[in-house]
Amino acid sequence: MTTQEKVLYIIELLELSDRQVSAAIGKAISTATHKRLQLGRNKFTDEDFQRLKAYYIEKLKEIESLA
Repeated sequence: MTTQEKVLYIIELLELSDRQVSAAIGKAISTATHKRLQLGRNKFTDEDFQRLKAYYIEKLKEIESLA
């Protein structure tokens, strides 16, 4: 599975909007949109994947700590 496929899988699994993805990876909404659609050879990088993964794992840990 490529980095692009991993990021797209996370986006689909968590039903994330481009706004939510952009907040997690620290990029503009339009950048997240272009990467999602692969416009102009834009793709998600390994750094984007790591940031997205870490961001949502942290959110899940916060939810888990509520118990």
